[in-house]
This record gives sequence, C-alpha cells and structure tokens, in this order.
Amino acid sequence: MKTDNRIGEVISRGRQNLKMTQEDFASRLGVTPQAVSKWECGTGMPDVSLLAGICSVLKIRGNELLGTEEDIVENGSLKMGREIRDVMIAEPLVLQFGLELVPCFAEGVPTNYVNQKRAELAGTTGMLMPILRLRDHSLLGPMEYEIRSYDKVLLKGEAETVGEQTFRSLIDRTVELCYEKYDTILNKHLVKIMVDNVKSQYPGVVDGLVPERISYLELLQHLRKKVRETHNIRDMIHILEELESSYSCPGVN
Repeated sequence: MKTDNRIGEVISRGRQNLKMTQEDFASRLGVTPQAVSKWECGTGMPDVSLLAGICSVLKIRGNELLGTEEDIVENGSLKMGREIRDVMIAEPLVLQFGLELVPCFAEGVPTNYVNQKRAELAGTTGMLMPILRLRDHSLLGPMEYEIRSYDKVLLKGEAETVGEQTFRSLIDRTVELCYEKYDTILNKHLVKIMVDNVKSQYPGVVDGLVPERISYLELLQHLRKKVRETHNIRDMIHILEELESSYSCPGVN
C-alpha cells in the first residue's frame, strides 16, 4: 500500500471517529476541504508542516499517522501519552473560538484568506507567519474568541455576528498581532525556513555562514532586535551579509 493511501485512510478513519466532516477537520488545520478530500482519496499528501496539527486534531501519535513503529509510553497507556503531549507545547500562534463561531471558520477557510494574509505579511515585512492553529474551544463562550501566542492571551473578545466577514476580521486581527508581537513570536524553526529560502535562491549568501559560523539562535536574537527596531526583515540578504561582516571584524556589533 502506498504511504499516501495509508495516511489518507488514517485521517479519514480518525476524522469519522471524532464525528467531524471534512469541512470541520479542514477548519481546524487552516486548509481547504478539497485538500482534505485529496488526502483521504490518496491523490495528495499533507505538507510536512501540517503533520503535527493533524495528529493533534485526531489525537493520535505521529507513528500512527505515518505507520512507523510504536513507541513505549509510560504505564503502557497511549491515551495518557497523547493527553500529555497535547498540553506540553505552547504554540506560536493560536486562534481559539466558541462553538457558535465554528460555521464561519468552516466557510472562511476554503477562501484561502489565511494564506493570502500570510503572503501579504511576508511580502511587505519579510515576516514569516507561523502556521496558525484554528481551534474551537468549549470553555469559551459561544461567540467568544482568543488569540494566543505561547499560551499568552494577546487578545480576547466576542464576535457580534457569524459569517465570512467575521472570519476575515478575526484573521486580520491575528495577522496584525503577529506583526506587532513578531519579536516574541519568531522562533528558530521560522528562522531556519527563512534561511533555507534565501539559500535556495542565493546559496552564496548562506553557504559556510549559517549554521557553520552563526548559529540559528544567534541569528534569531539578531532578527528579534531588527524587528524591534524596524519591524522589517525583508532584506535578508543584506542582514546576513552585515552579520557576517560583524563576525569577521572583532569589536564591531
């Protein structure tokens, strides 16, 4: 059996066990229902960046999704292991919403609006927005929402209506907060993606520099400073060249 067929079958079975439609499942991941349909039919594969989110929504282990060997977990309880894993990592950017807002996300996600806003942010500022986790939350009021970053509540409010415009408004506010708080949202994983992007187009800028001479942590700290100063890191080529120069000239910061 091909790997993509197996992954699609695991997704389909897990989704149906949780009594979720393809639209519900897609809204939680920030993808389109059409993408989910392709995965389940075996005609497409989810991006690797979505695998952790898929496992989280389906409450399964990565091994179960990929069909690799089982891990040994404490007390032999897979369920306990999953529950611990679900709460042990605070994610960079999460938009949680009450149950009455679920329909507006189910309708809004297929418009590709999240990716559109992510591209706009990257194109104007160079800021790579992390994967936005969209989650309904039973502890919130039916029309309430929360925007969180690493478990810190950046904004909490209550929507007045349910519809596509509500969805767009909440996504807009999330992207604005990502821009405003990017120095704290930025992490080593995002920095590596940025560096890999530069390397794929201009390898001479990166080769032998990152991570050989400058670690991702050092570059992260430098980019955080740039974000606080200018709120723009789009010129990554010159940022890397300037950083290399400072490392080549002792005493120059």
